Amino acid sequence: MSGWKCALAMTAALLAAAPLSAQTLTRRLLEDARDGRLVNFEFFAAALIASGVEDECELAGWLDLFTERRAELLSASSEGPASERSQALHVALHETILTGAYSISASDVRLALADGNFNCLSSLAIYFDLCRAAGLKMKICLERGHVFVISTDEEGTTKSIEPGAGWESRRSTHRGRHITPVELIGKFYYNRGVQALMNSQFAVGLDLLQTSLLFDPADRDARANLVAGLNNWAAEHCRARRYGEAMPLVEQGLLLDPFFAPLIANERLIRSRLAD
Repeated sequence: MSGWKCALAMTAALLAAAPLSAQTLTRRLLEDARDGRLVNFEFFAAALIASGVEDECELAGWLDLFTERRAELLSASSEGPASERSQALHVALHETILTGAYSISASDVRLALADGNFNCLSSLAIYFDLCRAAGLKMKICLERGHVFVISTDEEGTTKSIEPGAGWESRRSTHRGRHITPVELIGKFYYNRGVQALMNSQFAVGLDLLQTSLLFDPADRDARANLVAGLNNWAAEHCRARRYGEAMPLVEQGLLLDPFFAPLIANERLIRSRLAD
């Protein structure tokens, strides 16, 4: 087992060891998703938790709101061929929920439900849930920094659908990696982690990135940002001459990526300073 897989396995074991009554919603969600499926949580509940909901009452409130709106949307697109129904759901989604503006940082599905603001991740999570409830099969696809869904119509024609964009933006060609609904949930933690690192909230950001990798261990971007975040936190400690605090971060980063040049350079610097 490689170093980063080993580290993630240890994190997963620690999460699973906590008593269920003492676990946060995220830990319970991780426990539910450990086999790659969601059994105890519905998909949209998982998206809310991954967006940052950690209170049972708040979760129930958002689920009640979304369930009511989902029922209205489904009733308006319950008839016709699958291709027409998927388009009807797309149009209705923008008329009733995605009524605000696109914002690259609007990953939190609560923003879409409350203010109508969204990005590709939050809009996809809502659209995907609607399609599943309507019995429409969609595949989720991940490109670097972007997610969308792929559908196949009655004639066998494959199209990619951008839930956050207009229906006319569909395209017949697509790239990227197919991911599961559970792996998509990891993208919420990934986006939150990257944002935390940008705000120099290193402990929070690294924890969120580690969580995202538990949902999707194949996410190279999450792993790269995790390594870079460890290095940047270590560099901050070095600037403040806290070399003893910097070294464990560098060692953890090298366990994940032993060839990351900035970590190698910082390790040499720290060893020389500690020797002095």
